[in-house]
Amino acid sequence: MRAIKIIFTFLFVIVLSGVSPAYAKHKSPESAMLEANRAIEANPKDAKAYYNRGTAYYNQGDYEAAVKDLSTSISLESKAPDAYFNRGLTFRRQHKINEAIADFSKAIELYPKQAGYYFERCNALIAKNNYDGAIADCSEVIRLSPKDAAGYFLRGLAYFLKNDLDKALADSDKALELNPKYAEAQRLKTEILEKKK
Repeated sequence: MRAIKIIFTFLFVIVLSGVSPAYAKHKSPESAMLEANRAIEANPKDAKAYYNRGTAYYNQGDYEAAVKDLSTSISLESKAPDAYFNRGLTFRRQHKINEAIADFSKAIELYPKQAGYYFERCNALIAKNNYDGAIADCSEVIRLSPKDAAGYFLRGLAYFLKNDLDKALADSDKALELNPKYAEAQRLKTEILEKKK
């Protein structure tokens, strides 16, 4: 029972602490919203303006409006991987995991060199209990960003959930080697060692 509680805690932290779309030149969602509204008024076919406003809605917690604007952005510019990625993050917040996976997959198809796209799809695949798919995605995260402890932690979690404790322990150890203060990796390692007893 303790293992189940810890697993849900890991997934809660991973899902809710996911990447928040960022602003390059805005300090607040409000200023981004204002600028995006002006741009849309000036040019209703401006995909970037809808993307920026959708991102602002996301950061304000208005996920329905975010999906609508990000979808409009995609309809105007279908080759923009970040729009799919941010819509995938929004779907994940809405607990629409299948839609999130589809959007993360499209972002990867358009730009396969972005580790963050694989990382977020890995999160979603874990939520769907697709541990083999999650392990494959986290392996790609590690290949693209080998000094990032998060990829090792998340792959270790997938191995743990698959009950491959030796590989889970190796990945949690590597995550802690890269970031000794990584609390989630330490909790995972503790849980692995307890389960191995």
